[in-house]
Amino acid sequence: MKGLILCAGRGTRLQPSTYTKPKCMLPVNGEYILVSIINKLVAAGITEIGIVVNHSQGEIRQTIGDGERWNASLTFLMQEEPMGLADAVKSAKSFIADSPFVLMLGDNLYEGDIAPLIRSLEADNAAASILLQQVKDPGQYGVAAVEAGQIIGLEEKPKYPKSDLAIVGVYALTAAIWPAMDRLTPSPRGEYEMTDAIQLLITEGGHVVYSIAAEPFFDIGTHDRWLAANRYKMSQDPQNFVKPSGMHSSVQWIPPVRIDPTATVMNSVVGPYVVIGPNSVVEDCILSNSILTDQVTLSHVHAEGSVFGSYVHLAEQEIQEQPARHILGDRASVTRTQAGLQNDSK
Repeated sequence: MKGLILCAGRGTRLQPSTYTKPKCMLPVNGEYILVSIINKLVAAGITEIGIVVNHSQGEIRQTIGDGERWNASLTFLMQEEPMGLADAVKSAKSFIADSPFVLMLGDNLYEGDIAPLIRSLEADNAAASILLQQVKDPGQYGVAAVEAGQIIGLEEKPKYPKSDLAIVGVYALTAAIWPAMDRLTPSPRGEYEMTDAIQLLITEGGHVVYSIAAEPFFDIGTHDRWLAANRYKMSQDPQNFVKPSGMHSSVQWIPPVRIDPTATVMNSVVGPYVVIGPNSVVEDCILSNSILTDQVTLSHVHAEGSVFGSYVHLAEQEIQEQPARHILGDRASVTRTQAGLQNDSK
């Protein structure tokens, strides 16, 4: 069994945070999304892993390396053009060959164990096994229609969903998927869709099984979803409820909070649900539900529901009574005067 992680997406809905870094390299609870996914596969016994990237994502290989740190062997694969998930999977055909494989999306976090998904593929002699979960807004996902315990149809981001069962970004697949992919045509979105490939398997009599995911999953496609994933992961990590070592006496912390040991925080109220990344400096601030990635400098900032990219500098004239929402990409620098204090930063 091999693993495959798709990381070649452009992340347009997460701009400006993804102007200079791929979605899979955004941190959640202080850990890159991609690293969380690699660890998930390794925990399930899958150590031979392919990662599909595009030509602009050399940073991923440079940062992640060959996988030795996570007891995995990583192979980087190139998707030449952004033509959809199924096209990205086809980029890995020579790597996967005839092996069954677990496919995971590089901007999704699933908090459950994937071993049952793998076992269902083998136990039921299925061509594919997928995870489903009930969601409030199914039109934002691939959607499965189910009758009498059988999948009868799959659609990608339908305008009028036939159910509230979204496809979680985790699939267990066999070599039966390759002939289906070879017959795909572009969807109305202009992309080759995984839902269409699996639908072809079903239409042609292939056995596709499913299970309902009991654990949370997060499609980190927007800043709000990124923050939601961060809140959940922080709430599950006991380390975030222990007072950070070396914290200055002028800091009031409201757990869960994660402060990198290299960060400096003074005269501030921090938390809940705040990550302050490496080499950041926070002075005279009130922060809640926010992510400071790394090298962030904040002064007199009252922020909530905010994301600060690498090397961001934000200084206010004085701290405000009401919190503001800031979405600042890498290397943004803002010093605001009294006249501009009521406006959020975007």
